[in-house]
Amino acid sequence: MLQIWYSSKNRYMQQEEQRFQSIRPYSDHEVKGVIEQLLQEPNFLKVLSVVYPKLNLNDVTDHLRKISSIKEFQKEVVYYYLRLIINKTINKLSFTGLEQLDPSKKYLFMSNHRDIILDSALMNVILFENDIKTTEIAIGSNLLIFPWIERLVKLNKSFVVKRNLPVKEMLMASHELSSYIQYTLLEKKHSVWIAQKEGRTKDGNDFTHSGLLKMIHMSSNQPAAEYFKNVKLIPVSISYEVEPCDGSKTAELYARLRDGSYVKDPKEDLLSMSGGLNNFKGRVHFSFGKALDQELDVLNGIHHKNEQYGKLAQIIDNSIHQGFYLFEGSYIAYDILTKSERFKDKYTSAEFQSFSNHMAAQIRDIEGDKDIIKRIFLRIYANPLINKFKLEKIPLEQEV
Repeated sequence: MLQIWYSSKNRYMQQEEQRFQSIRPYSDHEVKGVIEQLLQEPNFLKVLSVVYPKLNLNDVTDHLRKISSIKEFQKEVVYYYLRLIINKTINKLSFTGLEQLDPSKKYLFMSNHRDIILDSALMNVILFENDIKTTEIAIGSNLLIFPWIERLVKLNKSFVVKRNLPVKEMLMASHELSSYIQYTLLEKKHSVWIAQKEGRTKDGNDFTHSGLLKMIHMSSNQPAAEYFKNVKLIPVSISYEVEPCDGSKTAELYARLRDGSYVKDPKEDLLSMSGGLNNFKGRVHFSFGKALDQELDVLNGIHHKNEQYGKLAQIIDNSIHQGFYLFEGSYIAYDILTKSERFKDKYTSAEFQSFSNHMAAQIRDIEGDKDIIKRIFLRIYANPLINKFKLEKIPLEQEV
C-alpha cells in the first residue's frame, strides 16, 4: 500500500510540475541537463571565472557536471559565491528571531525589499548556515533578461513572477502564481520568500502592497485570516548599514520629482544587481518576526475583502517597522534633515563625518538642485527611523 501511495504522489507531483512549467524552479532530475545547457553559454562561463578566479575553468566545469541536485548546486555554487561577496562587502551579517522557527515546518517569509538579489540571497545564507531549508524565491520576469539567467535562477529555487502583461493575461498569471505559492507551501511543504511589494523600496519607506496579499490569497477558499495563519506568514525586516545603490536610487527619485516620470534604461536592472552585489554594505541585519496568528483574527470582523488586505498589510508593516535595526546613519540623517542634535548620543563625530563623506560621494554627479537631491538621499536613511518612532508613538522633531 505504501508503494502505491508513493507512486500516486509522484504522478501528482509530476502533473503539478507540468502545470506550473513556465514559472516553477527546476527539480533535481533536471539539474544535470540544465547545467549542461549553461555550460554552452559564454556569458555563464564568464560568471564562473568571476566566482572561481583562482581555479582552472575546465576543472570548474568538470566539477559542475558532477552536481546532481538543487541542494548541491546551492552549496557548491550559490553559497560559495555569496560567502565571497559577504566576506568582501559586508562587515557583519547578523540576525535575531531565528530561534522561533521550527526547521521541520514551512513558512511564507515576507520582507521589505532593498536589493534585487541580496535580500533573499542573504536570508537563505542565514537559513543554510543554521541548518534550515532554504526558501523558494519570487523573482520578476523583467530581471530575466537572457534565457541563461532564467535557467540559473531557477537552479537556485527561484520561481517567476510574470510582469508587464496585458490586463487579461495578468489576471491569469496572478491566478497561476497564487496557485503555485499555495501548492509550494501546503503540498510540497517548501518555504517561500516574497517581497512585500513589486520593486525595491527607493525612499526608505517600507510598505506592503495590499494587492500582493490579494494575489496570494486568491487561490484559496479559506477566509483570509485562516489562510495566512495556515501558511505561517513571517514578516522579515532587512536593515543595511549602507543602503544598496543609494546613489542611483537618489538619482531616480530626483528625476521622478523633476520630470514627473522616469523611464528606466533596460540595462539599469543589471547595473543595480551588479552594484548591490559588489558595493560595500557595512553591517546587515535580519530580524525574523513571529508567524502571524492571533493578530489576524481582527480580519474576521472586516466584511470587505479589500479592507481585509489593507488591514493585513498594516499588520505586516508594523512588524517590519518594529523589527528594523537602526544603524548610526539613520540617526545622523534624521538630525541633518531636522537641523537638530536629537540623536547626537547615537553616533560619534567620526561616524557623522564618514556618513557625510559617503553622501557627498554618492550625490556628487547627480545634476540638479543639490538641496533637494541631498534631502532625497537623507530621507532614504531617515525614513525607517521615522516609521519606527511613529509606530512606537515617540514624538518627532518638526521635519524640514
